[in-house]
Amino acid sequence: MTEDKDTNVSTGDQLPESVEATPATESNGAEILLNTETVSPARIIAAVQDSMPVSEEDSKEEQENCNGCIRLGICAMDKKARSKPMAEILSRLDEDHFRVVFFGDDVILNKPVEEWPVCDVLIAFFSKNYPLPKAKEYVALRKPLILNDLDMQELLQDRRRVYDLLEASGIDVPRHAYLSRDGYVSTGTGDGNGNRNQEVQEFDDHIEVNGITIHKPFVEKPVNAEDHKICIYYPTSAGGGCKKLFRKIGNRSSEFYPDINEVRRDGSYIYEEFVETQGTDVKMYTVGPEYGHAEARKSPTVDGKVERNSDGKEVRFPVILTYREKEIARRIVLVFKQFVCGFDILRVQEGHTVVSYVCDVNGFSFVKNSRKYYDDCAQILSEHILALLRPSALRTISTLDPLVKTTNHRDDDIADDTSSKKQGTFLSRAAWMLQGEPAKDDSDDIDSQSMKGEPNASPNRSDAGEMSMTAAATLDEGALPVRDFPGNLTSVPASMAPSSVHSSESEEQVDKKRRLSISLQEPHQEELRCVVAIIRHGDRTPKQKLKVNMSEPHILEYFHRHVKNCTKDLKVKAKAPLTEFLETVKTTLAELERNSQTESLRYQLMHMRDILERWKIVGLNRKLQIKPRKFDFITDESGETKQKCIEVQLILKWGGNLTKLGEKQSVRLGQRLRQEMYPDAPGGGILRLHSTFRHDLKIKTSDEGRVMKTAAAFAKGLLELEGDLPPILVSLVHKEKGSMHMLDPSGNEEVKNEIGAFKEKICTNLQRDIDLDKMSDEELDSIAGPSQLTSLRSALISIGNPRNNLFMIHKTMCELLTQLGEMLDEMGSGDERRIEGGEGLKGRTDDDVALSGVKLYKGETLLELIERWRFIYERLYDAEKDKFDLSRIPDIHDNVRFDILHNPHLGLSDTLHRLYDLAKPMADCVVPQEYGTTIPEKRSVGVKICHGLLEKIKYDLNIARKDNEVDMRYLINLAYQSDLNINSLGRRVRTRLYFTSESHLHTVLSVLRFCSSEDQKSVLSKEGISIINSTPELCYLTQIIMRVFEDARRPMDDPKRFRVEILFSPGATATPFHMHEKERDRDTSRFDTAPLQMIGRPDLTCQDVEDFLEKVIIAGGPSKNDDLTVDASSMGEPTEQHKAIDFQKVKKREEPAVTRGQLLRAFSEDTRQMMSLEFEHTEEGRHSRTASGLTETEADEILGKDARTDDGDASSKKDEEDSEKENTSTNRSLDTVGHKYFWGTVAVGSFTLGVYCLVVALNMSRDARGRKRWSRRY
Repeated sequence: MTEDKDTNVSTGDQLPESVEATPATESNGAEILLNTETVSPARIIAAVQDSMPVSEEDSKEEQENCNGCIRLGICAMDKKARSKPMAEILSRLDEDHFRVVFFGDDVILNKPVEEWPVCDVLIAFFSKNYPLPKAKEYVALRKPLILNDLDMQELLQDRRRVYDLLEASGIDVPRHAYLSRDGYVSTGTGDGNGNRNQEVQEFDDHIEVNGITIHKPFVEKPVNAEDHKICIYYPTSAGGGCKKLFRKIGNRSSEFYPDINEVRRDGSYIYEEFVETQGTDVKMYTVGPEYGHAEARKSPTVDGKVERNSDGKEVRFPVILTYREKEIARRIVLVFKQFVCGFDILRVQEGHTVVSYVCDVNGFSFVKNSRKYYDDCAQILSEHILALLRPSALRTISTLDPLVKTTNHRDDDIADDTSSKKQGTFLSRAAWMLQGEPAKDDSDDIDSQSMKGEPNASPNRSDAGEMSMTAAATLDEGALPVRDFPGNLTSVPASMAPSSVHSSESEEQVDKKRRLSISLQEPHQEELRCVVAIIRHGDRTPKQKLKVNMSEPHILEYFHRHVKNCTKDLKVKAKAPLTEFLETVKTTLAELERNSQTESLRYQLMHMRDILERWKIVGLNRKLQIKPRKFDFITDESGETKQKCIEVQLILKWGGNLTKLGEKQSVRLGQRLRQEMYPDAPGGGILRLHSTFRHDLKIKTSDEGRVMKTAAAFAKGLLELEGDLPPILVSLVHKEKGSMHMLDPSGNEEVKNEIGAFKEKICTNLQRDIDLDKMSDEELDSIAGPSQLTSLRSALISIGNPRNNLFMIHKTMCELLTQLGEMLDEMGSGDERRIEGGEGLKGRTDDDVALSGVKLYKGETLLELIERWRFIYERLYDAEKDKFDLSRIPDIHDNVRFDILHNPHLGLSDTLHRLYDLAKPMADCVVPQEYGTTIPEKRSVGVKICHGLLEKIKYDLNIARKDNEVDMRYLINLAYQSDLNINSLGRRVRTRLYFTSESHLHTVLSVLRFCSSEDQKSVLSKEGISIINSTPELCYLTQIIMRVFEDARRPMDDPKRFRVEILFSPGATATPFHMHEKERDRDTSRFDTAPLQMIGRPDLTCQDVEDFLEKVIIAGGPSKNDDLTVDASSMGEPTEQHKAIDFQKVKKREEPAVTRGQLLRAFSEDTRQMMSLEFEHTEEGRHSRTASGLTETEADEILGKDARTDDGDASSKKDEEDSEKENTSTNRSLDTVGHKYFWGTVAVGSFTLGVYCLVVALNMSRDARGRKRWSRRY
């Protein structure tokens, strides 16, 4: 247990992991020591420096001269015992007190314990091939003082026993379940319902073990701690697959396997939830219960690439601990009886603070490369050993501060409840820690590792030591759960400038913090503080839908088999039911082949079969919906009459996925913004900041697969990551419920109704038989809004006559379908010529490439391509009504652009180009007007769609301006600055990236241009407004970016101290025509996006932007579905250690219009107060807590509720409009009922209140004293 047993870390390293292990007598270019030798500490480091062995004569001489010295035995395998970190520690021991005795591999493995050297103190720890039972025999024989208990080291070899003991100690571990095929019985929560299943029930996106459901992504760990083959399984929404972690091999620590989605079926495993840690792991090292050292590194779950320094060591940086983590360290040392120990921590943001989960305990471990750690470790070991064996020698030994500060003052309430000395000691300790305030001299303590006072000073540690060693460490002993301790940081992090003062800090602490900040700041230049970006997703495949009504017996049988109520819809996404449905379709097709009258139905089923077979069925790319249409009543054998469905409608939806082009464009954009948005300051740019944990990055997306994958690809380019997207997506992209609602407006009925009205207006105006270029400005304003929208005007003028243009589009689409049909006829469409897997059609000979040299993108068949275009063609124009459906124009534009880009080899370039030239200006007219034609309309829908997002951005700017420590999960420990090659420890940058759909980009730009009212001043410059007005299309990867700069030379109360830049790019605007098949591999320009342009006012301050957003947020107000108002100034109140931000000074916004929920709640509360009635007022699905003091995650959840979705799948919002129309009458009825009951409730309450007031008035008129009494009361 000397190594990081969990994922891939070896803490006692000799050489970079890319080098093969050296023989036992050689250690990292260090000394080659002899077996069974006794040497002084000074000779150890000398041997390391000279790379020379210690001779047998020198060893014997040292052994003879060790009289009076403590013999410290190192009984470990040479690979660990003779490593450079061990040598660094041992060489720092006082040679007047210690002699080091190395046992050596030969003695340990080949000689009986009776021949092992005698020692007073034993350091013995397990590693590969170590004979642990033999070491136990030696301890029983010689009875030395042992630092790490050997029996507990045996326990550490079973991960289940470790988790059970951690839970018993009140330490948080990831939610988990055991699959124990060896009969192990858990004492914790691992056995779930106690069934101790022998098999895992496996589903598409989750597993069930012992009654515990664990959703993907989840981790699969072998129970044997020496087995490092750990797997992570990813959900289908992220692309599925499995990442295998292993001991570092060269610069690799993990590999991704996209085709592995099923768990292993041999052996015993722990299954646990994957914990999101921003792609960072924390390793903590303890030396006794009073000392802890933490280092952060890039997690192997991100991309599997090991970051190494110039010496070949893995890049790690010391970070500041929390009080909870220090208490965790104390308990692990005491409970596991490992004086020198290492364990792994996963830091997670939960609510107000950071929660630390322990995922592994490694036993004896030490830091690889830290002079301060070596000094501290040697000092603590010396003090501990001397205190037990030579107490009188402590006079000459300096000491360290305890791990956690203690106090002599005990809480009175807690002190009364002390049944034992141990319990009393612990409760005293807990009482202090729960206050969350540092001791009076804590400002001099730089985290857990600092030396205090003069080198020879020896402060009294008896009280601290007794409290640390005797305080309860398990729940059975009376210890509180670690989660109940404060999550404060234990020391002050570096800061470029003192932007805030902690309310509980003393003047001395504040002064020290300011001196530290001043010494670190660089006042000669502005510092980038924050980057906030809103980005549209990348290039995608067309979204498609296939509908067919069917009464075939096999299909009906499938439907009844999977529904409990045949009147309800059936939605199918999972692998097993989709596979079963595919077999049902094949069976139906086989029977229909015998019937020549069912050609049309057979054609549609063949299309459906091809869609289901195109990809491996994992539920990611397709969604099946079966709606009952007709019913009948039948009588079964028992005579009971039952309702049965006799006709269903099959709706298969697919498409809308990020393309390879979109992925490459996103990666390229991330690379470009890394270079353009983040200054390459002295000491390194954003990559340097990120690798040294001075860059706080959070990426939030909606739940659409293409949006999440765009974010992952962008992060890959921004952070220079490697490998596939699913691991990056799961590790770095946040998909909390709040952020998904905030970035997806599909569930907002009010917005949906407004947009529906705008679409009707578009359909009326833009299919009129008029010449737009001959119309007056007033007439154009009524059709396309004000003249300042120059891009819209230009598109309208280029169209000329919109109705003629629509007929030309319709005619060109007919030509395209005719050409595709002829191509299909030439090539044949029979099943015998299909290529298995739906990759295309076979040619005339076996040597022909699919489709005679034409293979469509992502295996789309020619039949599917025809159906894709036919579906839009048939719905574009209704000949009977002589009416066009202009909501299909964006679909035409997307489809023709897609085929030009991805299927240029069809030989239909002329037709596609003509169709593109016709559809592009029409789409440029239709799409912007879907979000309002007039300025008031754009304002109205704009503030409603992006209300939550803007409030979140306001919070981001507020925090960036007031405190650059909030939400920074990892902060560098200044105590180790002498070991760090970092010049500007106080430089920190916050990045917030929001990836969303086109609707948010349109509405945010509408808000920035037109504000919330006419009298509000825009934050954009005139040139910026002109740039946006002249932009015809917000293409894929459109960006709106805000950057906050701080000028430390200005005083804190100067608004100009924080400057804001607003930039804009319309994204991937390049025309698709130049990307010819023969040149596309050499044409890398297709991966580029339009350059960023400055659109914000040059004098814009952060306070200006916050005030602007505040007014917009007030104008937007809550939606009809809201009954909770959030004050932007109170969002994300920092954790307890950051109370310095004075949110009370932030301007509070006015109360918005009262919603129904608020009115009902206010009514019920007033009535209860006046009539003294006791009743409970509840609302299902609402939070009972107030909106104040929310963290970033909580703010997302509340801010996003005005954009709720039912099933989280927004990729087919437009496709579902037809189905929604069918339910209009039902929705209206429900709305009528809702109105009825709401106003009925108000009427009854009003009547009751009126009667009560009448009674009170009568009583008051009878009694003058009563009038006085009531007047005083009210």
